[in-house]
Amino acid sequence: MMKSSISVLTVVLAAAATAVVAAAPSVRLSGSNTVYEGVHIPSFDQEAFLGVPYASQPVRFTPSRLLVPGTGRVSARTYGTSCPAYGSATTEQVTAGIITLGEDCLNLNVVRPTGENGPLPVAVWIYGGGWQQGSAADLKYNLSHIVQQSVEMGKPMIGVSINYRTAGFGFLYSQEVQNSGNANLGLKDQRVALQWIQKYIHAFGGDPKKVTIWGESAGAYSIGNHLLAYGGRDDGLFRGAILQSGTAVGPPLNDTRWYQPIYNRVTAATGCADAIDTLDCLRNLPYATLYPALNVGVEWFAAVDGDMIGGWGSAGTNAGRFIKVPLLLGSNTDEGTSFGVSGVNSDADAVAQLISSKRWVLTPVQASKLLTFYPDDPIVGSPYGTGSRTFPALGAQYKRYSSMAGDLTMDAPRRQLAQAAAKYSAVFSYRFDTPPPNSTEKVGIGHGAEVPFVFADPTASLGNGTAVNALARKMARLWVAFVVDGRPAEEAAWPRYRNERPRNLVLRADRSYTEEDTYRREGMAYINSLLR
Repeated sequence: MMKSSISVLTVVLAAAATAVVAAAPSVRLSGSNTVYEGVHIPSFDQEAFLGVPYASQPVRFTPSRLLVPGTGRVSARTYGTSCPAYGSATTEQVTAGIITLGEDCLNLNVVRPTGENGPLPVAVWIYGGGWQQGSAADLKYNLSHIVQQSVEMGKPMIGVSINYRTAGFGFLYSQEVQNSGNANLGLKDQRVALQWIQKYIHAFGGDPKKVTIWGESAGAYSIGNHLLAYGGRDDGLFRGAILQSGTAVGPPLNDTRWYQPIYNRVTAATGCADAIDTLDCLRNLPYATLYPALNVGVEWFAAVDGDMIGGWGSAGTNAGRFIKVPLLLGSNTDEGTSFGVSGVNSDADAVAQLISSKRWVLTPVQASKLLTFYPDDPIVGSPYGTGSRTFPALGAQYKRYSSMAGDLTMDAPRRQLAQAAAKYSAVFSYRFDTPPPNSTEKVGIGHGAEVPFVFADPTASLGNGTAVNALARKMARLWVAFVVDGRPAEEAAWPRYRNERPRNLVLRADRSYTEEDTYRREGMAYINSLLR
């Protein structure tokens, strides 16, 4: 799967490179003498500007700053450096030579159709990866296919993807970090990129007044943070948002009780523990020393910093303290198989896992009560649609716990945000219910399954199936229409989410349909009552 994606994009970029001499597109940033030279991609009849810096290399563990353009001609023909990251996907892509890691990584990519009269609406992709990994150069986020769909349907748009700092480089937290005012740097990088887009995207043919931010998983949760940032202050950075498997209520905003021991382990491992200013000591370490030390085996999440994030996302959502823009949001049928655990064989095991998870905070009493809403019956457990089948090797209550995990992480917060936002603006909610060709029965339609469909890239993981590729084309066009018009193209078939009759569009390869958003009502209501 990865090799086919690599080969296709390699051919595309190679073809583009051969066309550079004859027809290299260029863009001059307004108010400067900087000219970016991109590539023409003949197989798509598109122009791409890759690795365009939006911020200069930031001082480590400090906020990035909007880049002041210089002078001269700058090559934008290849992807830029990706931010330091950890995980199997990162290792595979570094080994394959797809990405290169480094701290001078705050760059973005612009893909535009050739010859379209602007200004065009802009979709800004923010990748996921648990805030631990991800890159705008990742082949599965190739924007060319969805931009091509926009042209074919007569609604041309521009695609942008951005890099931002992840893991400890972007989300290091401790009392020292909080005191210095340097928390949530990865989210602040995203915001600087959006500021750059507002200032310069018109030079590429984009309309800064028609920007939609769009992300999946940690990217969608990041968008939730932007909706609530600074108490819901609208700085005019976007006019719409697409949240795939992520909402304004993300993982726990853990405080120093969680992070301080981790920070202390990092300073001890690097010889900074006895420094007068441990953060400054980390700041001045060689990259080769710091990079392995920050691979601590845990996820760094955003934290309440009293600045960008002033409090719990649930509180801001329920109080209406968020930017009121049209939303397209949803989740996949079996999200919980990606966030549950194996080895749950009894009620006691389930309670023990629920109260110790890093992704939600439950007391023993709350965990025990939650169990009452999720019967120990495999027929109603996740992966849904597998009937009475169990997966004994994964635990006697694997399906029950997966059902709770999916609602805790994704579906209940998705419903909460949809209900809150529907009071103020147009909301379109979906449930993705098509297993990708590479799925397994124990996973079902798990986390991330919809991504290749939205990008409509048949070289990713869709295979040659007529039905799945038809669904990919349909989904890409629904997403494009939302970016361009603020509503899906088939609005009659995808009803607006209304609290008096909440409905989702169920996206299936055989037949899509609408459903009442009332499934597992009692369990999700209880979860959302805890969020309040």
